[in-house]
Amino acid sequence: MRFRYLLPLAFLLACTSAEDRAAKQRIFSPEDPPRVLLAAQEVLEPEALHRRPAMAERILSISAREAAFRVGPHRQDVTVRFTWKRGERKITLEETRMVAVDPGGDFHVRVENDQLQGMEWIRLGGISYARSRYAPFRERRRDRGSSEHVLEEAYRALPTFWNLVHGALKFSEPVAEKLGDREVYRYDVALGDPIRSPKDESLPPVLFPKDGPDEDTRLRLRAAEEGRAKAVSGRLWVDRGSSVPLRAELSATVEVPDEEEPARLDFSLRLTTSKIGESLGIEVPDHLEDAPRPPGPVATLEAYGLWRGKETEPEAETEPDSGANEGGSAPR
Repeated sequence: MRFRYLLPLAFLLACTSAEDRAAKQRIFSPEDPPRVLLAAQEVLEPEALHRRPAMAERILSISAREAAFRVGPHRQDVTVRFTWKRGERKITLEETRMVAVDPGGDFHVRVENDQLQGMEWIRLGGISYARSRYAPFRERRRDRGSSEHVLEEAYRALPTFWNLVHGALKFSEPVAEKLGDREVYRYDVALGDPIRSPKDESLPPVLFPKDGPDEDTRLRLRAAEEGRAKAVSGRLWVDRGSSVPLRAELSATVEVPDEEEPARLDFSLRLTTSKIGESLGIEVPDHLEDAPRPPGPVATLEAYGLWRGKETEPEAETEPDSGANEGGSAPR
C-alpha cells in the first residue's frame, strides 16, 4: 500500500525538477542581442531598389542607431522645406536638422526652423543634456527613453518623405559611382505607383473632441490617409557596402482631397552625410545641473518655505490694568 502513494509523489518531484531546470536555463541563458543590432546584421540589396519596392522602403527606413552600426559614426545634415496651399491661404516652413550619432550610443541632435524655433539634445556617456533654441542646456538624468525618441525622429527625413507620397517612388536602374571615397549606387527618382499599407484593425479608434478635430489637424490626417502624389523628382545615393542612404535630393507635390477645397503640399529635402568613421567631437556642453526633486511632500513644502513644525502656542492676551482706565478714573 505504501508504494502506491510513493510512485505518484516521485513522478511529481521529477516533473517539478524538470520545470526548475528549464526555468534556470531560461534565466541564466545569454540575452538576445538588441533588435537594432539584429537589424544591422540583415543583408540588404542596395542595387535592387528599382525592382523591389519593399527593399526600397526598408533601406529608406534605416534608423539612426542601425545606420551607426552599419556605417560607423557619422553626421547627417538635412534641409526640409514645406509649403501648404489651400485657397488663398499659404503656409511655408524651412527646417534644418543635424544628427551626429555614434554606435556606442552617444549622439548630438540639433533641429531649427525659420520661425525661430528649435531644440538641441546631446547624449554622452549615458547622460542627456537638452535645451530649447535660446535656453541654456540642462542636464537630464531621468529622460525615460526621451533621448531615443529624439534621435530617431530627427533621423526620419527619408521615411517621412516615403510616407507623405505613400511610397509612390519609381527608381531608375542603379548607376555605380563614387561619393567622396565611398562606392555608391545613384538612383534617379520619379513618380511611381502608391503603396497603401493595410490599416491595423487591432488599434483602438482615435478619440477626438465632440466637435471633431480642428481644421489643421483634419487636413493633416487627410494628407496622411488620402493624399495623392502628383509629382516626384530627385536623386538618391545609397552606400554599396552598408546600404545606408548617404545623400538625397528629393521633391514632391501631394494633393489632399477635401469636400470644401482641396489642399496642396509641396515638400522637398536635401540630405548629406559626412564624417563617416571619424570622431564626431561630441562634448559635454555648459549646462545647469539636474537638481533632484525633494524626496517627499514634506521636503517639497520645506523647499518652498512651507514646513510643518511644532505649532506655536498663541500668546496670552494681557489683561488691562483694572485699577485705571483711559480717563484715569476707576471703573464703577
